Amino acid sequence: MNKFTIKFGFATILACALFISSCSKDNNNVIIPDGPTIRLNIGQAFAAADPVKAASVGRTYASAAQTVEIPFDNQYTLVATLTAETTTAPGLKASNRAATVSTGADQKALKQGTVYYVAIFDAVGDYKETKTFTQGNSAQDFAIDKGKYTFVIYASGTNKTLPSIATGAKLSTVNFAGLTADKDFMLDQVDFEVKDGQNLLNADLAHLFTQVTLKFDASQLGSVSSIAGATIAPSNATVDVSLTNGALTFTGAANPVAFNLKNTTGKVINSDSTFITTAATANGTIVLSGVSIAGSAAKNLTKAGWNLKPGVKYQLDITLKKPIEVNIGDEVWALGNLTYATDGNGNPVYGFAKTNDTYGNYWFNSYVKPKVFNVNNQRPSRDVNGVDGDPCALVLPANTWRLPTAAEINQLINNTNSGGKDNPQDVNAWAPARYVDTYDGTAATNLGMFFGKQGNPGADRYKFLYLPYGGSYNDNNSGDGMGAQGLYLLAGNQRLQMTGAKGDSGWSINVGPAEANFAYQVRCVRK
Repeated sequence: MNKFTIKFGFATILACALFISSCSKDNNNVIIPDGPTIRLNIGQAFAAADPVKAASVGRTYASAAQTVEIPFDNQYTLVATLTAETTTAPGLKASNRAATVSTGADQKALKQGTVYYVAIFDAVGDYKETKTFTQGNSAQDFAIDKGKYTFVIYASGTNKTLPSIATGAKLSTVNFAGLTADKDFMLDQVDFEVKDGQNLLNADLAHLFTQVTLKFDASQLGSVSSIAGATIAPSNATVDVSLTNGALTFTGAANPVAFNLKNTTGKVINSDSTFITTAATANGTIVLSGVSIAGSAAKNLTKAGWNLKPGVKYQLDITLKKPIEVNIGDEVWALGNLTYATDGNGNPVYGFAKTNDTYGNYWFNSYVKPKVFNVNNQRPSRDVNGVDGDPCALVLPANTWRLPTAAEINQLINNTNSGGKDNPQDVNAWAPARYVDTYDGTAATNLGMFFGKQGNPGADRYKFLYLPYGGSYNDNNSGDGMGAQGLYLLAGNQRLQMTGAKGDSGWSINVGPAEANFAYQVRCVRK
């Protein structure tokens, strides 16, 4: 009986011990050994938008929202805004007693599941060991001897494999070579004296590489029919990181990096975060390829001149909107020549050319339908060219556009002459604010005349009135003066004529009577 009692008592004690151990594991409690310990509190930080410290590795950056307009066609323009995400300034890096310091609640949380490494260097910079932790896995504690240390905490934000530190290394010489952008390398360094009891070590891992997320929002006006892809540049092939101060050395050729688009059609297009490795640059380049809006012809769009800095997290928002209306000569002008088509049911559709330099249709004076080429329409007829009226008024919404008058054209000329209200005199005080050139300055676009600018306005060309030299059809089907002169129908049986070669200052411009058998281009103004 006594033997059984002894065995039963031992078994009971063992069972209780196992039960207690099990409860401890279930509650994720860590049994802290006697002696000095470190408790880790790890967050993350991105380089700030203001010129303040980005983390203890000592980099500072100045950044602000950058906004540009990217012309798409005469129905839409894209407003692109690149904004740097900001974080609160890091708090205390360390303390010897957890009960007496902030818990770090203001820091930006490190993503759950992120594996991070704590490399320990002694007071003279000799490497001791590296400990590995996973964010979110119980308390982040470890035992350590008293003394002065430098703790280097690092991680891959995407949990990619990182280099290890060799035995016998010195902090001053440790260099992680050949890191790629997709590793999203993060780093912090804390000098700290470990004392008796629990020591709290706060760290904010600074992202060293640039991160960009894309959002293309067309929801206010339509939808994206398709987008073949998007890239951001430059990004060096690899980068070396010095652990002692976070210094970056960029290596290898610089190339664009593709955004991973979550969808390629719809009202809103979003991407995953895209990482690039680049030194600070004022010539970041965004390329959108194969973009179609509401069924338009797909086109490629490129915008350079973005300020990009390492360690900054950016949000690139691209929003679709109506183009800026051009107010020149005290009138608001359509950005494209008048066009005519029919829908699937044969109903007439009046609109404007998709690009500023496109010729559009040709119109006889006092007819609402344009010249037709597959019938005998060298001269106008009511059967073919419709009733008497203003074709501009038929652009939907109806009666919001009209033909310009001769008086308004003369006003346009006067306002863009030397000393006129629309003449900035930015090149020559005696020259008119008119200029003859191809729309983009190359042979890929048609020749015409700019109004409101001396010289080719370059990237700002969509902000100015541009009338292409589409010539006319003078009682024929072969055309006259295509690419050499612009002839535009005006209200009141008048027409505008413009001539001049590429590079001329736009002196050759006049108003006169419209010929009955001439078919002209049309550019509308708002009522």
